[in-house]
Amino acid sequence: MILSDLAGVFKKSTALFDSVENPFEDYYLIRLIPAPGVTWIPGDHGAFRLSRKEVKGRHWRAFSIASIPEEGVMLLGTRTGKTPSPYKERLIHMEKGAPVTVNGPFGWFKIKDATSPVVLFASGVGITPIRAILQSLRSDIARGVEIVYASEGRYLFEEEIEAIVRENPQMTLWKTTSPESTQDRLSALAEQYGNHAYYFISGAPRVIRSVRRHLKRSGIRGKRLVDDTFRGA
Repeated sequence: MILSDLAGVFKKSTALFDSVENPFEDYYLIRLIPAPGVTWIPGDHGAFRLSRKEVKGRHWRAFSIASIPEEGVMLLGTRTGKTPSPYKERLIHMEKGAPVTVNGPFGWFKIKDATSPVVLFASGVGITPIRAILQSLRSDIARGVEIVYASEGRYLFEEEIEAIVRENPQMTLWKTTSPESTQDRLSALAEQYGNHAYYFISGAPRVIRSVRRHLKRSGIRGKRLVDDTFRGA
């Protein structure tokens, strides 16, 4: 199944554009108001479609949903690069109330049970689905929750995530700034938790491949690895 087939498979609804925020550099946060009755599980994605008349070329993208339903918004996070694509140029300049077609939500990047420890790895804007998972786990003290957040210096949702971690004694945040420090931390966590934990990996495809290989070399079985393949692009 490829994402372009989603329209015929997943439920379709219309969300309304609410606001956009540019916290730093080319990072953007988009808030949509979901249609009544639309819900999702933390970690889910959606395929978000704009009007073909307003976007040249591919008029949809898949984005992780960074919020939980209780917040009342679908929060999306993305980077535009130096030259935004026609899709992203339109998305970040939409007017309040403009419609966005949503196929889904859907996905598999989800907490698997009520007690297994979780190691949540995010690289850059890959933090978006993990932000939603952390919101859902903020009062959960039944398991260890380790967050490894890799970035070259800019951390999206940094203050918010730090506040969640401070409130939960079972959570630990590790911010890394280099491949070496990231691998060292993942190795230590793999040794600490082994195959009793689930390891969630969210980032660019090449980062996901690298982290999967590293964890497997550290003795973690494939069935304990969950990756966010359709991260917002």
